[in-house]
Amino acid sequence: MVGNLLWALAANRLPGHDGWSKLDLLVASRDENDLRQAFVIYLQKHSSSRNTRIPTFDVLMGEAEVELRRVQRLGIHLCVLGHQDYPDRLTLIPDPPLMLYLRGHLEKDSSPVAIVGTRRPSQKALRVAYALGCDFALSSTPVVSGLALGIDAAAHEGVLAAGGKTWAVLAGGVDQPTPRAHQKLASRLLDAGGALLSEMPTGSSPVRYAFPRRNRLLSGLCDACVVVQAPRRSGALLTAQYALEQGREVYVCAEAFEGSIGEGTRDLEEQGALAIRAASEIFPQNASCQESIRELPLPQSALDVCARTRGELNGQISRYMGGWFEC
Repeated sequence: MVGNLLWALAANRLPGHDGWSKLDLLVASRDENDLRQAFVIYLQKHSSSRNTRIPTFDVLMGEAEVELRRVQRLGIHLCVLGHQDYPDRLTLIPDPPLMLYLRGHLEKDSSPVAIVGTRRPSQKALRVAYALGCDFALSSTPVVSGLALGIDAAAHEGVLAAGGKTWAVLAGGVDQPTPRAHQKLASRLLDAGGALLSEMPTGSSPVRYAFPRRNRLLSGLCDACVVVQAPRRSGALLTAQYALEQGREVYVCAEAFEGSIGEGTRDLEEQGALAIRAASEIFPQNASCQESIRELPLPQSALDVCARTRGELNGQISRYMGGWFEC
Protein backbone atom coordinates (compact mmCIF):
# COMPACT_ATOMS: atom_id res chain seq x y z
CA MET A 1 0.00 0.00 0.00
CA VAL A 2 1.16 3.55 -0.76
CA GLY A 3 0.15 5.95 1.97
CA ASN A 4 1.89 9.10 0.70
CA LEU A 5 0.02 10.64 -2.23
CA LEU A 6 2.76 13.23 -2.72
CA TRP A 7 5.33 10.50 -3.31
CA ALA A 8 2.94 8.67 -5.63
CA LEU A 9 2.32 11.83 -7.67
CA ALA A 10 6.06 12.37 -8.02
CA ALA A 11 6.66 8.74 -9.05
CA ASN A 12 3.83 8.99 -11.56
CA ARG A 13 5.80 11.71 -13.36
CA LEU A 14 8.80 9.43 -13.88
CA PRO A 15 9.34 8.41 -17.54
CA GLY A 16 7.71 5.18 -18.71
CA HIS A 17 4.27 3.81 -17.88
CA ASP A 18 5.05 0.56 -16.07
CA GLY A 19 3.07 1.13 -12.90
CA TRP A 20 4.41 -1.97 -11.15
CA SER A 21 8.03 -0.75 -11.32
CA LYS A 22 7.03 2.63 -9.90
CA LEU A 23 4.97 0.96 -7.18
CA ASP A 24 7.95 -1.21 -6.19
CA LEU A 25 10.18 1.79 -5.58
CA LEU A 26 7.48 3.48 -3.47
CA VAL A 27 6.91 0.38 -1.34
CA ALA A 28 10.67 -0.07 -0.80
CA SER A 29 11.20 3.54 0.33
CA ARG A 30 11.06 4.06 4.10
CA ASP A 31 11.78 7.79 4.03
CA GLU A 32 12.53 10.61 1.61
CA ASN A 33 16.23 9.72 1.40
CA ASP A 34 15.29 6.19 0.29
CA LEU A 35 12.86 7.66 -2.22
CA ARG A 36 15.50 10.03 -3.63
CA GLN A 37 17.94 7.14 -4.15
CA ALA A 38 15.21 4.97 -5.70
CA PHE A 39 14.39 7.76 -8.17
CA VAL A 40 18.06 8.06 -9.16
CA ILE A 41 18.32 4.32 -9.82
CA TYR A 42 15.03 4.30 -11.75
CA LEU A 43 16.10 7.23 -13.94
CA GLN A 44 19.45 5.57 -14.67
CA LYS A 45 17.66 2.43 -15.85
CA HIS A 46 15.16 4.37 -17.95
CA SER A 47 17.44 7.06 -19.33
CA SER A 48 17.39 7.54 -23.09
CA SER A 49 20.35 7.99 -25.42
CA ARG A 50 18.52 10.96 -26.92
CA ASN A 51 19.11 14.45 -25.58
CA THR A 52 15.93 14.55 -23.52
CA ARG A 53 15.54 16.35 -20.23
CA ILE A 54 15.95 14.03 -17.24
CA PRO A 55 13.91 15.36 -14.32
CA THR A 56 15.59 15.66 -10.94
CA PHE A 57 14.10 14.43 -7.68
CA ASP A 58 13.56 17.98 -6.41
CA VAL A 59 11.81 19.03 -9.62
CA LEU A 60 9.51 16.00 -9.52
CA MET A 61 8.63 16.60 -5.87
CA GLY A 62 7.97 20.29 -6.53
CA GLU A 63 5.64 19.46 -9.43
CA ALA A 64 3.90 16.86 -7.26
CA GLU A 65 3.26 19.41 -4.49
CA VAL A 66 1.65 21.81 -6.97
CA GLU A 67 -0.47 19.04 -8.44
CA LEU A 68 -1.60 17.70 -5.06
CA ARG A 69 -2.96 21.13 -4.16
CA ARG A 70 -4.70 21.32 -7.54
CA VAL A 71 -6.44 17.92 -7.32
CA GLN A 72 -7.56 18.65 -3.77
CA ARG A 73 -9.00 21.98 -4.86
CA LEU A 74 -10.82 20.43 -7.83
CA GLY A 75 -12.09 17.39 -5.93
CA ILE A 76 -10.29 14.89 -8.19
CA HIS A 77 -9.84 11.42 -6.70
CA LEU A 78 -6.48 9.66 -7.06
CA CYS A 79 -6.60 5.86 -7.50
CA VAL A 80 -3.16 4.36 -6.81
CA LEU A 81 -2.14 0.91 -8.02
CA GLY A 82 -2.30 -1.51 -5.08
CA HIS A 83 -5.07 0.35 -3.31
CA GLN A 84 -8.58 -1.02 -2.88
CA ASP A 85 -10.24 1.64 -5.04
CA TYR A 86 -8.03 0.93 -8.08
CA PRO A 87 -10.02 -0.86 -10.84
CA ASP A 88 -9.41 -4.61 -10.55
CA ARG A 89 -9.40 -5.23 -14.31
CA LEU A 90 -6.54 -2.79 -14.88
CA THR A 91 -4.30 -4.70 -12.46
CA LEU A 92 -4.47 -7.63 -14.92
CA ILE A 93 -3.18 -5.80 -18.01
CA PRO A 94 0.58 -5.94 -18.77
CA ASP A 95 1.29 -2.26 -18.05
CA PRO A 96 -1.23 -0.65 -15.68
CA PRO A 97 -0.57 2.99 -14.76
CA LEU A 98 0.63 3.76 -11.26
CA MET A 99 -2.16 6.29 -10.86
CA LEU A 100 -5.57 7.11 -12.27
CA TYR A 101 -7.15 10.52 -11.96
CA LEU A 102 -10.89 10.14 -11.41
CA ARG A 103 -13.86 12.46 -11.46
CA GLY A 104 -17.20 10.83 -10.72
CA HIS A 105 -17.87 7.26 -9.70
CA LEU A 106 -16.79 3.80 -10.93
CA GLU A 107 -18.95 0.75 -10.28
CA LYS A 108 -16.35 -1.90 -9.46
CA ASP A 109 -18.83 -4.80 -9.42
CA SER A 110 -20.22 -4.13 -12.90
CA SER A 111 -19.26 -5.65 -16.27
CA PRO A 112 -18.52 -2.67 -18.52
CA VAL A 113 -18.35 -2.79 -22.31
CA ALA A 114 -16.31 -0.48 -24.54
CA ILE A 115 -17.92 1.08 -27.63
CA VAL A 116 -15.42 2.67 -30.02
CA GLY A 117 -15.11 3.71 -33.64
CA THR A 118 -13.99 6.32 -36.10
CA ARG A 119 -14.28 10.08 -35.56
CA ARG A 120 -15.75 10.39 -39.08
CA PRO A 121 -18.49 7.75 -39.28
CA SER A 122 -21.51 7.54 -41.54
CA GLN A 123 -24.81 8.91 -40.27
CA LYS A 124 -26.10 5.34 -40.08
CA ALA A 125 -23.16 4.29 -37.90
CA LEU A 126 -23.82 7.22 -35.54
CA ARG A 127 -27.40 6.06 -35.08
CA VAL A 128 -26.23 2.46 -34.57
CA ALA A 129 -23.75 3.56 -31.87
CA TYR A 130 -26.46 5.63 -30.19
CA ALA A 131 -28.87 2.68 -30.22
CA LEU A 132 -26.21 0.34 -28.80
CA GLY A 133 -25.51 2.84 -26.03
CA CYS A 134 -29.23 2.88 -25.18
CA ASP A 135 -29.38 -0.90 -25.32
CA PHE A 136 -26.49 -1.45 -22.93
CA ALA A 137 -27.83 1.22 -20.57
CA LEU A 138 -31.21 -0.53 -20.43
CA SER A 139 -29.42 -3.77 -19.55
CA SER A 140 -27.62 -1.96 -16.67
CA THR A 141 -24.23 -2.30 -18.39
CA PRO A 142 -21.87 0.69 -18.07
CA VAL A 143 -20.45 1.82 -21.41
CA VAL A 144 -16.85 3.01 -21.68
CA SER A 145 -15.63 5.20 -24.53
CA GLY A 146 -13.25 8.07 -25.22
CA LEU A 147 -15.48 11.20 -25.45
CA ALA A 148 -14.12 11.75 -28.97
CA LEU A 149 -16.06 13.05 -31.95
CA GLY A 150 -18.09 10.51 -33.91
CA ILE A 151 -18.82 7.04 -32.54
CA ASP A 152 -17.60 7.75 -28.99
CA ALA A 153 -19.94 10.70 -28.50
CA ALA A 154 -22.88 8.84 -30.06
CA ALA A 155 -22.42 5.93 -27.64
CA HIS A 156 -22.21 8.26 -24.63
CA GLU A 157 -25.34 10.10 -25.82
CA GLY A 158 -27.28 6.86 -26.20
CA VAL A 159 -26.41 5.75 -22.68
CA LEU A 160 -27.50 9.08 -21.23
CA ALA A 161 -30.76 9.07 -23.20
CA ALA A 162 -31.65 5.70 -21.65
CA GLY A 163 -30.71 6.77 -18.12
CA GLY A 164 -27.55 4.64 -17.87
CA LYS A 165 -24.01 5.26 -16.71
CA THR A 166 -21.06 5.84 -18.99
CA TRP A 167 -17.35 6.37 -18.36
CA ALA A 168 -15.00 8.41 -20.56
CA VAL A 169 -11.28 7.65 -20.66
CA LEU A 170 -9.33 10.75 -21.68
CA ALA A 171 -5.96 11.32 -23.32
CA GLY A 172 -5.53 14.58 -21.38
CA GLY A 173 -6.27 15.75 -17.87
CA VAL A 174 -9.69 15.12 -16.34
CA ASP A 175 -9.85 18.76 -15.27
CA GLN A 176 -10.00 19.87 -18.91
CA PRO A 177 -12.06 17.32 -20.91
CA THR A 178 -11.36 17.39 -24.62
CA PRO A 179 -12.48 18.03 -27.27
CA ARG A 180 -13.83 21.36 -26.03
CA ALA A 181 -17.04 20.77 -27.99
CA HIS A 182 -17.80 17.87 -25.62
CA GLN A 183 -17.29 19.61 -22.29
CA LYS A 184 -21.07 19.84 -21.77
CA LEU A 185 -21.36 16.15 -22.62
CA ALA A 186 -18.68 15.44 -19.99
CA SER A 187 -20.69 17.42 -17.41
CA ARG A 188 -23.89 15.55 -18.24
CA LEU A 189 -22.04 12.26 -18.00
CA LEU A 190 -20.85 13.15 -14.49
CA ASP A 191 -24.30 14.41 -13.44
CA ALA A 192 -25.75 11.03 -14.48
CA GLY A 193 -23.40 9.14 -12.15
CA GLY A 194 -20.66 8.34 -14.67
CA ALA A 195 -16.95 9.02 -14.57
CA LEU A 196 -14.02 10.72 -16.29
CA LEU A 197 -10.66 8.92 -16.02
CA SER A 198 -7.11 9.51 -17.18
CA GLU A 199 -3.56 8.52 -16.30
CA MET A 200 -2.33 11.92 -17.48
CA PRO A 201 -1.63 14.63 -14.87
CA THR A 202 -4.11 17.45 -14.42
CA GLY A 203 -3.61 20.32 -16.81
CA SER A 204 -2.33 17.98 -19.54
CA SER A 205 -3.46 18.58 -23.10
CA PRO A 206 -3.79 15.52 -25.34
CA VAL A 207 -0.59 14.72 -27.24
CA ARG A 208 -0.09 12.08 -29.92
CA TYR A 209 1.58 9.46 -27.72
CA ALA A 210 -1.18 9.73 -25.08
CA PHE A 211 -3.92 8.32 -27.33
CA PRO A 212 -2.52 4.76 -27.61
CA ARG A 213 -1.96 4.79 -23.85
CA ARG A 214 -5.56 5.93 -23.39
CA ASN A 215 -6.79 3.12 -25.67
CA ARG A 216 -5.12 0.38 -23.62
CA LEU A 217 -6.92 1.69 -20.50
CA LEU A 218 -10.21 1.93 -22.34
CA SER A 219 -10.12 -1.74 -23.32
CA GLY A 220 -8.54 -2.81 -20.03
CA LEU A 221 -11.44 -1.44 -17.98
CA CYS A 222 -13.96 -3.61 -19.86
CA ASP A 223 -15.06 -7.20 -20.31
CA ALA A 224 -15.73 -6.69 -24.02
CA CYS A 225 -15.05 -4.19 -26.81
CA VAL A 226 -17.44 -3.31 -29.66
CA VAL A 227 -16.00 -1.59 -32.73
CA VAL A 228 -18.96 0.06 -34.47
CA GLN A 229 -17.25 1.39 -37.60
CA ALA A 230 -13.60 1.97 -38.47
CA PRO A 231 -11.44 2.33 -41.58
CA ARG A 232 -8.19 0.36 -41.83
CA ARG A 233 -6.17 3.21 -40.28
CA SER A 234 -8.06 3.92 -37.09
CA GLY A 235 -7.32 4.23 -33.39
CA ALA A 236 -10.38 2.07 -32.76
CA LEU A 237 -8.53 -0.88 -34.32
CA LEU A 238 -5.65 -0.27 -31.91
CA THR A 239 -8.16 -0.45 -29.05
CA ALA A 240 -9.41 -3.76 -30.44
CA GLN A 241 -5.83 -5.05 -30.63
CA TYR A 242 -5.22 -4.08 -27.00
CA ALA A 243 -8.47 -5.80 -26.04
CA LEU A 244 -7.36 -9.06 -27.68
CA GLU A 245 -3.93 -8.88 -25.99
CA GLN A 246 -5.67 -8.31 -22.65
CA GLY A 247 -7.94 -11.33 -23.13
CA ARG A 248 -11.13 -9.34 -23.79
CA GLU A 249 -13.76 -10.30 -26.35
CA VAL A 250 -13.94 -8.14 -29.47
CA TYR A 251 -17.15 -7.58 -31.45
CA VAL A 252 -18.10 -5.52 -34.48
CA CYS A 253 -21.41 -3.98 -35.43
CA ALA A 254 -23.24 -5.86 -38.15
CA GLU A 255 -24.99 -2.73 -39.44
CA ALA A 256 -22.02 -0.45 -40.17
CA PHE A 257 -19.82 -2.27 -42.69
CA GLU A 258 -20.52 -0.04 -45.68
CA GLY A 259 -17.81 1.57 -47.81
CA SER A 260 -14.14 2.23 -47.17
CA ILE A 261 -15.02 3.68 -43.76
CA GLY A 262 -16.05 0.20 -42.66
CA GLU A 263 -13.06 -1.71 -44.07
CA GLY A 264 -11.41 -2.05 -40.66
CA THR A 265 -14.52 -3.52 -39.07
CA ARG A 266 -14.99 -5.91 -41.99
CA ASP A 267 -11.39 -7.05 -41.52
CA LEU A 268 -12.05 -7.71 -37.83
CA GLU A 269 -15.05 -9.86 -38.70
CA GLU A 270 -12.98 -11.85 -41.20
CA GLN A 271 -10.41 -12.40 -38.44
CA GLY A 272 -13.05 -13.88 -36.16
CA ALA A 273 -14.81 -11.00 -34.39
CA LEU A 274 -18.52 -11.72 -33.90
CA ALA A 275 -20.89 -9.27 -35.60
CA ILE A 276 -23.68 -8.14 -33.25
CA ARG A 277 -26.81 -6.01 -33.38
CA ALA A 278 -27.86 -5.88 -29.72
CA ALA A 279 -26.49 -5.96 -26.18
CA SER A 280 -28.10 -9.33 -25.51
CA GLU A 281 -25.72 -10.96 -28.02
CA ILE A 282 -22.83 -10.15 -25.67
CA PHE A 283 -24.68 -10.64 -22.38
CA PRO A 284 -27.36 -13.28 -23.11
CA GLN A 285 -28.27 -13.41 -19.43
CA ASN A 286 -29.85 -9.98 -19.96
CA ALA A 287 -32.29 -11.29 -22.56
CA SER A 288 -34.90 -8.71 -21.60
CA CYS A 289 -32.83 -6.00 -23.29
CA GLN A 290 -33.07 -7.58 -26.76
CA GLU A 291 -36.16 -5.65 -27.88
CA SER A 292 -35.73 -2.71 -25.52
CA ILE A 293 -34.51 -0.20 -28.13
CA ARG A 294 -35.45 0.09 -31.79
CA GLU A 295 -35.11 2.70 -34.49
CA LEU A 296 -38.46 3.86 -35.81
CA PRO A 297 -39.18 4.59 -39.48
CA LEU A 298 -39.30 8.22 -40.52
CA PRO A 299 -42.66 9.92 -39.78
CA GLN A 300 -44.98 10.01 -42.78
CA SER A 301 -47.32 12.83 -41.76
CA ALA A 302 -47.76 15.77 -39.41
CA LEU A 303 -49.79 13.51 -37.13
CA ASP A 304 -46.85 11.11 -36.92
CA VAL A 305 -44.56 14.00 -35.97
CA CYS A 306 -46.98 15.12 -33.25
CA ALA A 307 -47.20 11.59 -31.87
CA ARG A 308 -43.41 11.25 -31.87
CA THR A 309 -43.05 14.62 -30.12
CA ARG A 310 -45.49 13.54 -27.40
CA GLY A 311 -43.49 10.36 -26.95
CA GLU A 312 -40.28 12.38 -26.74
CA LEU A 313 -41.74 14.65 -24.06
CA ASN A 314 -42.88 11.58 -22.12
CA GLY A 315 -39.40 10.04 -22.31
CA GLN A 316 -40.55 7.12 -24.50
CA ILE A 317 -38.89 8.32 -27.72
CA SER A 318 -35.54 10.00 -28.36
CA ARG A 319 -34.03 11.60 -31.44
CA TYR A 320 -30.44 11.48 -32.63
CA MET A 321 -28.83 12.37 -35.97
CA GLY A 322 -32.11 12.31 -37.87
CA GLY A 323 -33.26 9.01 -36.32
CA TRP A 324 -36.15 8.29 -33.94
CA PHE A 325 -35.67 5.67 -31.23
CA GLU A 326 -38.24 4.00 -29.03
CA CYS A 327 -37.08 2.75 -25.62
